[in-house]
Amino acid sequence: MELRHLRYFSAVAQHLNYSAAARRLHVAQPAISQTVLDLEAELGVKLLLRTRRSVQLTAAGVVFLQKAGEILFQAEAAKRLAQRAARGEVGKLGVGFFGSATAPILPALVQAYRRKFPEVELHLHELNPDQQLAAFDDGRIDLGFSRPLPAERRADFQEELVYTDRLALALPPGHRLAPQKLIRLKSLAADAFVQFHRQGAPGLFDEVIATCRRAGFSPRVTNEPNFMATVMTLVESGLGVSLIPSCVRGLARPRTVIRPIDPKSAGIALCVAWKKSDHNPARSAFLDILKAARPAIRMQMEGGGGS
Repeated sequence: MELRHLRYFSAVAQHLNYSAAARRLHVAQPAISQTVLDLEAELGVKLLLRTRRSVQLTAAGVVFLQKAGEILFQAEAAKRLAQRAARGEVGKLGVGFFGSATAPILPALVQAYRRKFPEVELHLHELNPDQQLAAFDDGRIDLGFSRPLPAERRADFQEELVYTDRLALALPPGHRLAPQKLIRLKSLAADAFVQFHRQGAPGLFDEVIATCRRAGFSPRVTNEPNFMATVMTLVESGLGVSLIPSCVRGLARPRTVIRPIDPKSAGIALCVAWKKSDHNPARSAFLDILKAARPAIRMQMEGGGGS
């Protein structure tokens, strides 16, 4: 039994006329007649009583028409749902992110996505770069906002740049250099540094060290908190200065001073990545929104590190 059998029978039963059913379905009348006969033969019962002047449903036909209608309705609903899923309008989407780099941009992206695709089940996971790779492997996330992937994993992923950040300097209130608008980094050679721990962001930590070395010294790191907000608290408490990504300035304590530095650091990339083997349409729809917003994101995030 095929859906075609149910459609042809239902059309005849509703119109009680083979010719009307043929016109509605745009199918030749003999084909409809034969299909209904085939259906009756498969069921082993008569569904329709046909004379030269009329067509009537049998008792079996009345019951079968109701069930056939339910099946056809469900089949059409399944078809529409599959088409919507293929367009990314329904389904599930897992997004990995780490807070400091995405906090200025993620809320607007999520709001835009939810407005356009309210029926997608969206899950946000705050994860560091290593945790995101594990989440990709476990199938918990479909895309991730992170630093550039390690070389040994790039073959499995598609990766695109979202924006490029640079280091800025966080100074405690009353620091001798706070009045300056641009800080010569070498003037901090004797200061204590408070830096986000290397295990949580090795690329960031290494760039801090490299930038200081280009300025002619190795920083004396006395504290390595594992939360960026804690870094800011310790700086405001006067326990040291810190080189931070400019995106973090939103976490700065009220009295902390943020200044651009000389020499500038190398660019610190925030990327979005997804597995090449994953073809989730909901992910593609999210990426479309991100791509449309990317020029504004870059203008917002690459406009300078000082304040």
